[in-house]
Amino acid sequence: MIGSTWQKWDLHIHSPLTHQNNQYKNITVEQFVNKIIQKNLALIGITNYFYFEDNELEDIREAIASKDANIAVLGNLEFRVSQQNKDGEWINVHCIFAEHINTTIINEIISKLILATTATATGHNVYCSKHSLTSAEKRIEDITVDFKELIKHLKSSLKFGIDFLIAVCPNGYGGFRPDRKGGRSSDIAIEIEKNGQIILGRESDRDFFLSDTRYIGSMPKPVFVCSDAHAVNSLGEDIYGIGDKYTWIKAKPTFEGLRQVVIEPEGRVEQTDDFIEKTYVKPYFKAVKISGTIFENQEIKFLSKKIDLNKNMVAIIGGRGTGKSLFLDAMYSKFNTVRSLNARDVNVEELSITLDKGDGTEQEFITDDDTYAYLHVSQGDIQTFSKKPDDLSDEIKKMLRISNEEYSSIFADEMADIIGKYRSFVVDYWKAIDENGNKINNPGYQNNLIDNNTKLIGTLTSPQNEKLIQDYQLNSKNINERNNFIMQLKNLLSQIERNLNEINQDIDITNKNPYTIKQIPKIDIYTTIENIKENISKYEIEITATKKNNEIIVLKFQEQGIHQDISSLLSKVTEYQKIIDNAKLKLSEIDNRTMQYKAYVKRRSELSLEYEKFMQDKKLNIDVAFQSLKQKKPDWNEEQNNLVKEMLQDIEIQGQVIFDVDKFYHGLENCLNSGKFRGKGSQSTIDRLKETFNVESEEDYFKLVTGEEIVKINNENKKIEDLFWQSEFFNKGGRFELHNYLFSPNSIKNYLYVNAIFTYKGKTVNKLSVGQRGTFYVSLKLATDPFGSPFVFDQPEDDLDNEFIMQQLVPLFRKIKKYRQVIIVTHNANLVVNTDVEQVIVANNDNEVISYQAGAIEEGNVIDNKGIRADICNILEGGSFAFEKREKKYGIQL
Repeated sequence: MIGSTWQKWDLHIHSPLTHQNNQYKNITVEQFVNKIIQKNLALIGITNYFYFEDNELEDIREAIASKDANIAVLGNLEFRVSQQNKDGEWINVHCIFAEHINTTIINEIISKLILATTATATGHNVYCSKHSLTSAEKRIEDITVDFKELIKHLKSSLKFGIDFLIAVCPNGYGGFRPDRKGGRSSDIAIEIEKNGQIILGRESDRDFFLSDTRYIGSMPKPVFVCSDAHAVNSLGEDIYGIGDKYTWIKAKPTFEGLRQVVIEPEGRVEQTDDFIEKTYVKPYFKAVKISGTIFENQEIKFLSKKIDLNKNMVAIIGGRGTGKSLFLDAMYSKFNTVRSLNARDVNVEELSITLDKGDGTEQEFITDDDTYAYLHVSQGDIQTFSKKPDDLSDEIKKMLRISNEEYSSIFADEMADIIGKYRSFVVDYWKAIDENGNKINNPGYQNNLIDNNTKLIGTLTSPQNEKLIQDYQLNSKNINERNNFIMQLKNLLSQIERNLNEINQDIDITNKNPYTIKQIPKIDIYTTIENIKENISKYEIEITATKKNNEIIVLKFQEQGIHQDISSLLSKVTEYQKIIDNAKLKLSEIDNRTMQYKAYVKRRSELSLEYEKFMQDKKLNIDVAFQSLKQKKPDWNEEQNNLVKEMLQDIEIQGQVIFDVDKFYHGLENCLNSGKFRGKGSQSTIDRLKETFNVESEEDYFKLVTGEEIVKINNENKKIEDLFWQSEFFNKGGRFELHNYLFSPNSIKNYLYVNAIFTYKGKTVNKLSVGQRGTFYVSLKLATDPFGSPFVFDQPEDDLDNEFIMQQLVPLFRKIKKYRQVIIVTHNANLVVNTDVEQVIVANNDNEVISYQAGAIEEGNVIDNKGIRADICNILEGGSFAFEKREKKYGIQL
């Protein structure tokens, strides 16, 4: 059974058998019933004055049954009591009887009630029956009953709340006219109302009778709008037809359902057609079909069954081992590819879930590829997250819809490039050696080469050949410089052509992207390449000319009569000059590379500041997201906005940059020469590291990486860059591990990150119990996704404070179920009874076969040990007490 659903009720309809003002004009009971069926009424209160006609209720019930209609019929006797309202009218009251009390029994009991009417001429009492009135020659319109005697008489023969309830009318002819001004009429009105559990009134009476300020000790009461029909169709303003007026009731159409309405007058009664639960579009799981094995290689299985689900609140109950949580685990396994740490991995043999999208459109999920996003809290999830602040922080960010945003890929790639180039300079370039072990990229070494080879050329020079050697040396220098420049141009050309192909391929890919509105032309560098080639060609010509010039110089040696080994002499000059020119070129290169290195260090500091800004932005995102969550939403109604406000009233969340000092230093330790920082005396290795690096916070960290002098080396404050050049602090490769550790975003995020920190009821996380953390978790979970997809919660009472359950979760569920389907597994009676769940599903395990039975909370009774009410009392701890406490509050007999 789907449980309690919204249906039309009319507790006050006169049938064609009514004693007074009968306007049905030859309408048969069958025609009367046809009209009731046509108007989609689920329950009717057949009303007559003081007593029923013989078999009146049974005749109507039989006519309904003959039509295969499912309409409940309750008896409603209307009495005129001897008290008058402030307008001098006799006040009307109604007695509504349970369906198990038939017409004969009702008339027999009522026939023993003495009327508050003048006795017969012979002094005999007149009783409330057709026979007594006829004998006394009394008309129905002239008789009254004493209200207190009526109640006393009914209670002497019937069980109040089990067999009958009293309805009173505040308005219209005979209304008790509630009046707050005081006086006798006000006292009478209060007395009448106190003895009534049901109000037969108007739409506008709802708020008044739901308030508890009418009089001291007043209780909320349900207002039923009724037709008081005396005809099939309306005959004007005073006489309504069948179905012209009615009340929407969320209960099984039974007397027991009516009792439930009396206890829950706000959530189960609506007087108009445009209430939230009729107009609000919410998706919900409409049905689940399960069958077959649940776990691989285990005998336990589901009995084949389709379970229709209520769209509001569903509670799944059962004893230990009955499979109550397996129902939710099966649903979870259908939709979630990323498994919860706590959800069991079930593999149901046959499982299909039907989703109603809220507008009547249905979607059935059958295959394992189906997916649907809904809010699911598995058993143990709360404890898992609430015990670990970092994990809880990640959950908070997910709930606030803050993505796990990575550092800018542009900046990260640039930092990676800098780290690579830095290493290239320090290792591959700065430490490069020749075959003799000389550091070739050391300025001192290159200057020595220049000095030595200049001197060697000087040894070859004499006054006789000095001018010719100088000319030859100058030409060789020009040739070497131009050759070096040509090589530079050729390298540039190769680099351009190599990168150009890659860039143009990326342009091709971009042009194929459907979002590219205007095609991007490929890069054409024809002019650039031609200019490079022209430079190469020009200098190759000049080199050729210069070489010819040197040949002339050789001839001049002979012409001037210089007799020596000219070929060897000039060959040495060429060699020495080439070494000099290459050394000068290398010095220029060293200067450029050193400038680049300094630029890397500078840019590294700038990018570190970008990372600091990134941290602050992440913190701000959390702050803004939470503040936005607290803002009133224009597309929500007042109740929805108030609901979220209530959920967040004890919660404050803000972003906080976390610098994990312990993680930082333990990671740092792995990058350094452990011998240099070995513990001494009472100082540990970590103590000595802290003494050197002086980093205790994120502020200190950013001072370190941006080059402030906070590193203590030999009792002097130095920059981190100074440390990198102290080889004794590192093992092989250690300095570059440290460089990467301090500057690479992938390393930094392990010890420097942003958490969402919170307070609940003004307490920080370390001062909260696990239950309070769980309470915070659930409140935020619902506040961040309050109205939409179904909310599934497995055993909330396991991880939540009982105070929160009773004071906040129960009232919250009562309100939020209007806007989203709520499905819980529970062993807490308060979460079933006091939330007034619409559907209870009872799990059973019979020899490893799991089955489920469903129904409404108002079905069955404890005395006969039948139905859902009995299951709640038998299975849930404190179930009977929960019912008893609630029903005593409304004065209804158990």
